[in-house]
Amino acid sequence: MSEPDISAQDAISIGSRLAGARVAAAQPARSSGNNRVFRLEMANGPPLALKHYPSDGRDRLGQEYDALSFLSRHSITSTPRPIARDADAFCALYQWFDGDAASLRPQDDDADQLADFLIELQKLRNAEGAQSLRNASASIFSPEAAIAQYEQRLDGLRRASQDHPELRAFVDGSLVPSTASAIRQLRRRYAEIGRDPAADLAPAHRALSPSDFGLHNALRAEDGRLRFIDFEYFGWDDPVKLVSDTAIHPGSDLPGASANRLIERLSRAFEAGDDAFAIRRDVLYPVFGAIWCLIVLNAYLPESRSRRALAMQGGDLTVRLAGQLDKARRLHQTICQRDPDLTTR
Repeated sequence: MSEPDISAQDAISIGSRLAGARVAAAQPARSSGNNRVFRLEMANGPPLALKHYPSDGRDRLGQEYDALSFLSRHSITSTPRPIARDADAFCALYQWFDGDAASLRPQDDDADQLADFLIELQKLRNAEGAQSLRNASASIFSPEAAIAQYEQRLDGLRRASQDHPELRAFVDGSLVPSTASAIRQLRRRYAEIGRDPAADLAPAHRALSPSDFGLHNALRAEDGRLRFIDFEYFGWDDPVKLVSDTAIHPGSDLPGASANRLIERLSRAFEAGDDAFAIRRDVLYPVFGAIWCLIVLNAYLPESRSRRALAMQGGDLTVRLAGQLDKARRLHQTICQRDPDLTTR
């Protein structure tokens, strides 16, 4: 059961208590399907951000607050500084960042700014408090775990596809064959190098990851620099998943050259400490790509949050679902372009 939404007046009351100072006004800002954010105008001092986390069975408030506290303690200034929280009210107070959504007007150096931030994070892997951080949401530490997540998502979508012939044609005619080829190649490659695809990645080779990361949760300041928000899924993960997810994420929609630049820079950083990174990247990238195609298609699942969000936008739901299918097709094509032989293996 989700916690009821809060009003602007609630935000003023909770914000005043957490800040220990009077809030003059609260304006809704940056709302999403997962949470609601208010810009708090303080009677004295700069504005603050109050974030409300409806309960969904996960401690998203705790995960984000702990992550941002860790980053703030270690002098990361491109993420919001946490100020106070009230778990009972499902709310936390943070530094407010001005800026426009970076995804609205992508810039040529965005891939480098994303890479710079992720590389900076890895310098904190052995910092005080790092080992007590949680695993990232939907973290994956072995190839077989990635395959299992793909298959689980596929099963749900296949059930929904019975009523959608075009969806079924894409899934069974394109997505499944190419991913089956990728999985065969993955297992064959692991056999060649004598590694167990079911074995978990050693902790020394894991990465600190925002998990859900890209231009969709970045703000562009007046000087063009990016600042990053939304760390509800932050934690330890396979760096191959971090690289793949960041390059593929539909919320960023990075041009091919930018995505390749991001992959190249991050790969150099991770290869320096993990001689198997490049092998894992090459065989796992199409599997993570297939997972993202299925995530885009979540809107076809009757009870999904994505479907509810599309319905709330109004208009013909059938048309909106078709738009998601087109997005998944384009994403799948992008994944296959990195390895044109996927469907012939």
